[in-house]
Amino acid sequence: MAYDKIGDVLVAQGDLSGALQTYQADLAIAARLAAKDASNAEWQHDLSVTYDRVGDVLAMQGNLAEALASYRQSLAIRERLITLDASNASWRRDLAVSHGKVGVVLTQQGKTAEALDAFINGREIIARLKEQFPESASLADDLAWFDAEIAKLEPPAQPEETAQ
Repeated sequence: MAYDKIGDVLVAQGDLSGALQTYQADLAIAARLAAKDASNAEWQHDLSVTYDRVGDVLAMQGNLAEALASYRQSLAIRERLITLDASNASWRRDLAVSHGKVGVVLTQQGKTAEALDAFINGREIIARLKEQFPESASLADDLAWFDAEIAKLEPPAQPEETAQ
């Protein structure tokens, strides 16, 4: 759809309000198509991507509650897509990305335990993909990103006390 490209340009130009309106128009179209044929995986995937774009702009605007809701919509669709085709590596990576986006917003909201769960879920998906595709540099980058996010949230290990 052309709206996503226009929205991308508006984001690059710093027009977040215009980008949000454009992505929301794209979302309305994608939702109608996805509702028309729930078995059409491509339309369902397009809908999940559009929810991500809306969430991205909302997060950039500081509207974390709505961004989280949009990211969770995307995540739910991606979870359903995986049930249709668990072998689709691209969809599995998308699902991991959704967990990551949810984790980032939850971190910003101060919901550390929930964020940590989201990051761990995303990391597990990426780790399995990395085992399947060990040569993938992008999966290695993804894994490093999840590890860094998890490390930010996990309490530092306490040194063991030595007996005297």
